[in-house]
Amino acid sequence: MPSDFLVIGSGVAGLSFAIKAARHGTVTVITKNKALDSNTNWAQGGISAVLPEGLRDAGDSVEKHVADTLDAGAGLCREEAVRTIIAEGAATIEELVAWGTEFDREDDRFSLGQEGGHCQRRVLHAKDTTGHEIASSLLETARETPNLTLLEDHFAIDLITTGKLGGVTDNRVLGAYVLEEESGEVMVLR
Repeated sequence: MPSDFLVIGSGVAGLSFAIKAARHGTVTVITKNKALDSNTNWAQGGISAVLPEGLRDAGDSVEKHVADTLDAGAGLCREEAVRTIIAEGAATIEELVAWGTEFDREDDRFSLGQEGGHCQRRVLHAKDTTGHEIASSLLETARETPNLTLLEDHFAIDLITTGKLGGVTDNRVLGAYVLEEESGEVMVLR
């Protein structure tokens, strides 16, 4: 089964990439269980982001969020990665909302919480099931997205790479051997 993009996993990373990639070609997403059986679905806490001016907590900034994250990370965080992720936080929230995620609101504004490690209110929630809300909205969007096929109960056994073929200097992934759990058959996806 050929496609332009093969995505392994139906969590927030896999589905958000698949939705975006479907604008540029055909996408196949495989997931070893049902699509909602992801770690994203079980996440209970909120998602932190410094929202645009007027929507954020007064006095909050990307720099404050970076400082909080580096402090809480106790020297284990890569500052460059922290800065990049936090700088993209507001755009990511906007994207999730566009895909149907409904975060808690008060008076037509996001209800921001303040949790451990944060000096400001910047944590968005969907009750106490934020992960489920995000996973469900992404899954619904993925199922409605043209060029995107979702295969549940398909387990990736091994990647097919140029390195395994021999005589190649740049090792690239060409596809995957995938177990279709219901039939017990192994298929090649590329």
